[in-house]
Amino acid sequence: MIELFYFDKKVKQGDIKEIASFSGKRIWLDVTGITKDEAEQIRTIFRLHPLTAEDLYNSHTRIKVEEFSDYIFCVFYCIQKSRSLELIELDLVLGKNFIISNHRRKISSIDELKNNTERLSSLFEKGCDFLMHRLIDEEIDNFFPVLETLDDQIEAIEERVTRRPRPELLTRILEIKRNIVTIKKTAFPQREKLSFLAKNEYHLITKKAVPYFRDIYDHAIRVSDSVDNYREAIGNTFDAYMSSVSNNMNEVMKVLSIIATIAIPLTVISGIYGTNFTVLPGAGWTYGFWAMVAAMLLLCLGMIYFFWKRRWF
Repeated sequence: MIELFYFDKKVKQGDIKEIASFSGKRIWLDVTGITKDEAEQIRTIFRLHPLTAEDLYNSHTRIKVEEFSDYIFCVFYCIQKSRSLELIELDLVLGKNFIISNHRRKISSIDELKNNTERLSSLFEKGCDFLMHRLIDEEIDNFFPVLETLDDQIEAIEERVTRRPRPELLTRILEIKRNIVTIKKTAFPQREKLSFLAKNEYHLITKKAVPYFRDIYDHAIRVSDSVDNYREAIGNTFDAYMSSVSNNMNEVMKVLSIIATIAIPLTVISGIYGTNFTVLPGAGWTYGFWAMVAAMLLLCLGMIYFFWKRRWF
């Protein structure tokens, strides 16, 4: 689906078939779920390189910033959090009087901008490079709420790990770890490519817009730094979980060892008096059995007292 917006004293919506009549006006072409025919149509209208049209049509393109003679082609990724973490590719083509945004699925921030004609009109007045800045900036900022959610989840898991580690906590820890690795694989290349827009000179990005792209680059650095911190935090949480499980296992083994140690002399005594010899000390005594039980009980209590004094439990 192709949506076309152009600026003629105010924001208006048009049709791509009438694009020739918008000559000289600033244009924003937003494409959702691009088809091969649409990619070819856009390539012809805006005189894009065939490889650019191919990247627009194909998904899972690597993050990039490429400068051509008449336009700049960028590939970044947006983040969305619903039931699971999802990354959506966002392709941007910045020309002299036009900008093309291409994505496979709807992006909420872009839909909000389309409906905010006042904001869109202000961006069009400044230039298409400012509109491009707005699209990138919003998506970079969307990383922060997701990272804050992960931070809250890590803190909650840390509290539960210290109290009582359970197998489902390990599953949750590994899931968060996978999400952080996924974000890391996107955040770090984006930071590098955004530095190109912030530091290099492009003829299609005005000097007035450069400080705004530097601000995006600063946000991207914060995102990547946060990802590093959370990756370390979830790693420490995993180590704490394994240590807690190991400590619990040691406690269990210690209790079982104490029980086995106490049971050994009792087993020896009962084994001796369970033999079939006709003559055994105290075998003919009326209270011989109870004397043996009392001796075993005293021995048991004595060993428990000994372990307690040694602080073995």
